[in-house]
Amino acid sequence: EDVNGQPQAVTGAAFKSHDSKHGWWVVAQQQLTSHNGDASRGLSIFANATVHDKETNFVDNYQQIGLTYKGPFNSRPKDDIGVGIARIHVNDDVQDRVRLANQISGINDFDNPGYLPVQSTEYNSEIYYGFHVTNWLTVRPNLQFIKHPGGVDQVDDAIVAGIKIQSKF
Repeated sequence: EDVNGQPQAVTGAAFKSHDSKHGWWVVAQQQLTSHNGDASRGLSIFANATVHDKETNFVDNYQQIGLTYKGPFNSRPKDDIGVGIARIHVNDDVQDRVRLANQISGINDFDNPGYLPVQSTEYNSEIYYGFHVTNWLTVRPNLQFIKHPGGVDQVDDAIVAGIKIQSKF
């Protein structure tokens, strides 16, 4: 909405101002097993969820769940392997505004540079292996699959290879 309570995409006036912001989150992590009695090794599960104020946030909710295993091999007791999935959702009000802006401009096609893609939900999955090289260096290659990148259904799914280098001093 604009400052007058009308659809901002129609009027072009300034957006309505909000003076508050709220949200909540929950985070859980639990080690499920140990490796041959060693509690520093074993299988763990984690989960995160957030909900954001729909009046002020582009993203209104996010969820993530996964598994990690520390010390998967006796010869590599400080390495870890993990897999996770996540979902991120764009606020329905944002989607409605984009649809209205496209309708007003008469643009409904990706081939037009003025087209605004409607963003909805993106899904991510990742698998990684963390090589504990030294006490101060971990190298973690990963492979990710992204369904609906950017939350846009019309965008091709993506496979991404990455690497994370983590150092501790």
